[in-house]
Amino acid sequence: MNETRQRLKLWDLPVMDSRIRSSDVTLSEMIFGYFLGPFLVLAMTTVISTYYLTFYRTYDDILSRASSFLVLLPLISVIPMALANIIVGVILGRTQTRQGKARPLLFTAAPLLLLSGMVMFLIPYLSLGFRLAWMAITYNIFAAVANPVYSNAHYLMVSLSTRNLDQRGKLSVVANIPAVAGNGLISSILMPVVLSWINSAPRVLDGVDVGQMIVQNRWQTVMGIFAVLAFIGCLLEYRYTRERITEEDISADLAPEEKEPVPSAVQLKNAASDKFWWIVMVFYALYQMGVMFKGGYVFNIFCHEFYTEGVHLLGYTVAADNVQALVALVGGVPLAAGMLFAWPVANKMGKRNFMILGCILSVLGSIICLLGPGNIWILLIGQVVKGFSSIPGAYIMMALFADVLDHLEARFGTRVDGVSMSVYSTILTVVNGLAIAFFNLFYDGGVFAPRSVASFFFLGFEIPAQLILAVILLFLTVEKGIREDQRIIAERKAAQQ
Repeated sequence: MNETRQRLKLWDLPVMDSRIRSSDVTLSEMIFGYFLGPFLVLAMTTVISTYYLTFYRTYDDILSRASSFLVLLPLISVIPMALANIIVGVILGRTQTRQGKARPLLFTAAPLLLLSGMVMFLIPYLSLGFRLAWMAITYNIFAAVANPVYSNAHYLMVSLSTRNLDQRGKLSVVANIPAVAGNGLISSILMPVVLSWINSAPRVLDGVDVGQMIVQNRWQTVMGIFAVLAFIGCLLEYRYTRERITEEDISADLAPEEKEPVPSAVQLKNAASDKFWWIVMVFYALYQMGVMFKGGYVFNIFCHEFYTEGVHLLGYTVAADNVQALVALVGGVPLAAGMLFAWPVANKMGKRNFMILGCILSVLGSIICLLGPGNIWILLIGQVVKGFSSIPGAYIMMALFADVLDHLEARFGTRVDGVSMSVYSTILTVVNGLAIAFFNLFYDGGVFAPRSVASFFFLGFEIPAQLILAVILLFLTVEKGIREDQRIIAERKAAQQ
């Protein structure tokens, strides 16, 4: 116990305090804590998650002699990643400090992301076996250490920020802009342009074949910049966020580290007994799988399969990498614009109903794209529809998640934040690893035509997935009782004072 107190004294130092003092969500909190800071971090984590295999494919001997490595790495890494998320979730649930339960993890994640973001791409050019081992170890330093520490804390911050439903809804929109920008602007628009520069490296200098080495050096430069920016972003998010809900439980006469935390087993039992909690978890599993299948890695392969020779637009020939950027840009316009009206629409028609509308539009957009995946104009029209369909999931779902956590607190008298984020992050981790491994298995397996595989995973998968989501969301009625839930919580806390 004494060791614990000594360790936690770091969070008692005034220099570690948040710069946010207001009891209401502030503009600077939104800008630096929920937009700029997370944007810098998610730019790096999204690029690594979607393009690390693209980087590994720059090694010719891996493609020719160890191609199964590209399937096995994300598949096997799911195990340590899942375990890490469980462990971090338990730690989060047991953490009680003056700075909150999630913010200390944000601070801890900063050096971890900086280190892992660099060493993943600084691979010593030694034997094939040594390089494969280096790739596996450094990838898991990122995926099973740094990323779980950050993501478990980051995705909980909206739920811990405030009980004010209007402020929390608006904050949910702002907090999800970095994820949208990371996947859309950075991964699908900026990175294809960067890839064009990387792949344009000269192949021969002074009669020596140095193409592969220069390509890898350019990758290292790009990812080094991303890693430094992620370090800065973590510190910004830590300094400009505040856990107002956690602060409610800190009494004046009892230090936070002396309060008895709710055991993870109790949290899990409470959470798993509620249907709303299960609906949220199933939603994120199917939704995230769709995100991975239409993400930068699969997206890039799809464009190279259908637009190998590029397309002719307005007198210009647009290469496959830039076709990806063009499609992502056009499809991302409605998604970007959605930040302006997502909350007013959701507030008017209900968050759940808005989510169901998004699912229906997603199915429609996928069908349009499949009518002519090799026709750039049909693809663009379908992607615009899918851009609109992504607005509710991108900006509103986290507010619904926060409502469910409040509902569970009202029902059981304790928060289940730690175990909920542990399960949430584990689901996303497992889905991300399995999705890419599953795609590579079919794409490189030789059983099905690569073009058909790319078309199905990039465009077709979301049709059944979104239809299932539309059905299960019909049962997510937590909004009807959220104000009553918050009244129960307020009365319980008043009675405890």
